[in-house]
Amino acid sequence: MKSIKNALKWKVKSVLRDIKLIISDFWQNTLAGSYLFPWSLRPAFYRMAGNKIGKKVRLSPHIFLGPGKGKLHVGGYSFVNYNCFFDLGDDIYIGENCNIAMNVKFINGTHEIGNQNRRAGAGITGKIWVGSGTWIGADTLILPGVKIGTGVIVGAGSLVTSDLADNGIYIGRPARLYKLLE
Repeated sequence: MKSIKNALKWKVKSVLRDIKLIISDFWQNTLAGSYLFPWSLRPAFYRMAGNKIGKKVRLSPHIFLGPGKGKLHVGGYSFVNYNCFFDLGDDIYIGENCNIAMNVKFINGTHEIGNQNRRAGAGITGKIWVGSGTWIGADTLILPGVKIGTGVIVGAGSLVTSDLADNGIYIGRPARLYKLLE
């Protein structure tokens, strides 16, 4: 009888967690992410969902926040353009005065390498940090655990697989230092 109670308790928790995800997804990705939703109210809706959105942040429509335990943190006066994806398997931190171009993807979930029966092993996550004053070009892909320094420019179409030092221009797949800035 005790095992039936435990199984039922687990199932109820699972259903409640799924309902919470559905509501969160609808709130953030359908309502707040809609073209019909006013720009001025969008940051407030993301804040109500538990994200940390700074002052005078501009969030374009069609920003997608994935399900997960992470939260999105965007510093004041930053801009996030259309069609950006934030995995949220873990926290994503974007500093102040940043510009994130269209179609940028922040992926902070991956897998350990498994055995030959299943190569995608146990799931793992890593936080992503973007320093203040950074500009990330369109169609860039940022992978788990990456720290992008302050004042960095990441060229369009780049693949960021490792940390990027302050005040540099990085381009390519994978992103490599092209030039240091003052």
